[in-house]
Amino acid sequence: MFRIVCKESLNSSVTKMVIEAPLIAAKARAGQFIIFRAKEDSERVPLTIADYDRENGTVTVIYQIVGGATMELDSLRVGEELHDFVGPLGTPTKLDGLKKAAVVGGGVGCAIAYPIAKALHEQGCEVHSIVGFRNRELLILEDEFRAVSDELHIMTDDGSYGTQGLVTKALEELILQGHRYDEVFAIGPLVMMKFVAATTKPYGVKTTVSMNPIMIDGTGMCGGCRLTVGGETKFACVDGPDFDGHLVDFDEAIQRASIYREAEATQREAACRLMDKEAE
Repeated sequence: MFRIVCKESLNSSVTKMVIEAPLIAAKARAGQFIIFRAKEDSERVPLTIADYDRENGTVTVIYQIVGGATMELDSLRVGEELHDFVGPLGTPTKLDGLKKAAVVGGGVGCAIAYPIAKALHEQGCEVHSIVGFRNRELLILEDEFRAVSDELHIMTDDGSYGTQGLVTKALEELILQGHRYDEVFAIGPLVMMKFVAATTKPYGVKTTVSMNPIMIDGTGMCGGCRLTVGGETKFACVDGPDFDGHLVDFDEAIQRASIYREAEATQREAACRLMDKEAE
């Protein structure tokens, strides 16, 4: 079983959890993910590895409480155990040889962007990080990004912190200032990644996006995580989660993601009722 050794609320809807998982910690690399089940009858849900500590044998995940499965996960306390915690899965992000890179994160996607920025920094790459949030209250991982970034640009939709505007605004300004990036990494909502890729394409800047569609088995057998990339069908769990942002069919991915919204809302309501009964 996988014991929770630390749990911290980063904002009103995002939580950081450190899990005792020495075998996963020994092999984990930036860009990979795990699949968890909070309880025996819980849904299988993927979460990207936000950090790992090989010496202490722990893996850190950061999740947003949006549905029944994450509500069940968030109901667990320090010292309790997750029923399943499988990984590392997926292909690690390819970072070798990069000298200068921009890492763009949006919302809770910053939890995925951070380990990439950290790994780039540790190999001596110049890192420019751009992170975006709706407002200051939703900001996460500021200190962590500052520690691994040569430049950090914080964007908020309402201007309550950092600079008002979208991450694409900051990215294009940096490119126009003459910064020549070997690669741009974009992680966040599908719409954000779509427009980051659209921003870099005219300048010929290689752009990698991290895709996180619905997954069930994590082995490519169920087909739930299929995407169209360069006109070909790919599976995020085994071919990704990283893909060339200029080749991903984002419109298709956005349409497929919207199919599950009603089911997610129903499951969230059911989980709320269940936890209310358990609390009585």
